[in-house]
Parts: sequence; C-alpha cells; structure tokens
Amino acid sequence: MILKRTLESICIRSIYPNTTTSVIVQACFSLNPSFPPFSFLLVVHDDGALLPCAINAACAALVDAGIPLRHLAVAICCSVADNGYIFLDPNKQEEEKMKAFSYLVFPNLNVSVLPERSTQKGGEPTAHGIITSVTHGAMSVDDYLHCLERGRAVSARLSEFLRKNIEPKSSSESSKAG
Repeated sequence: MILKRTLESICIRSIYPNTTTSVIVQACFSLNPSFPPFSFLLVVHDDGALLPCAINAACAALVDAGIPLRHLAVAICCSVADNGYIFLDPNKQEEEKMKAFSYLVFPNLNVSVLPERSTQKGGEPTAHGIITSVTHGAMSVDDYLHCLERGRAVSARLSEFLRKNIEPKSSSESSKAG
C-alpha cells in the first residue's frame, strides 16, 4: 500500500484519463537454496531497505516506460542506533539491531518529465518536501529531524546519479526517433 500511494503521488494520471498503468514489483524468497540452475524464479535477497529499493526501481521503470511524472522519487533508509548515531542504508542485520529506522522518499525535482509541473503538487511547491515517511521503532523528534537532514543530503547525491543515468538514454532515444 505504501509503494502504491507513493507511486500514485508522482504519476500524472490526468493526461491520459481513460488508461491504466500497472506496476508489478515481484519479490520471491526461497528458503531452499538447492533449486536447479534452470529454474525460472526471480529470487530477491532482502538485505535491508527493501521498500526504498522497490520505490527506486519502480520509478526507474516508470521513466523507462515513458509514463508522465510530476517528479522522480528518491528513496533512502536511515536508522538510529542506541547511542544516537545515524546510519544510512543499513543492511538487514543492522536494521534489526537499531532502535529505530525510517524509510524516507524525497522528490527529485531536477529530473522531471514535465518541467512546468514538476515544482508544483496541488498548487504547493514541493522543493523541500517529503513524499513518504515510514518509521519503525521509537525515535526522538531530534533524531527524526536529523534523519531528514541526512536523507535530504543523500537524496541530492542519488538525484545526481539518476540525472547521469537517465538523461543520456532520453536524449539518445529522441535522436533515434527523429
């Protein structure tokens, strides 16, 4: 449900009102590692931060499919240790040892499909906003705000990575079409 709501908030569905967009994220887990090598199973190992990984992958798939978006979503995981230290992108074992962790999704306004609409959502600017926030465990307000601060800084770096990897594909496809 969280993934669905996050993706619905960034997709512009009013451009093609009589169409449906389906995003299927498939994760199959196996407790038996002795499957034959010719088995056709998609095996995903949950090494932590599964929701942010799914959000980032789904956003990349939407861009690849040419779905109009308000902006891209950049998702990260931020955890808080007992001593107050903030960890970014913890693995599953680290997540389980932390007193709390948070999945944060920020808008990436620098890579937008429709630039004229990318800075507005419902008439309000989203330049410093947050799309989704999911927390597990108990953390103080100061710890949460520190996670937001660190998450925003990391999302800027991830946005730069997205720009470098999405723009060349978009420009090469448009030159092939013309």
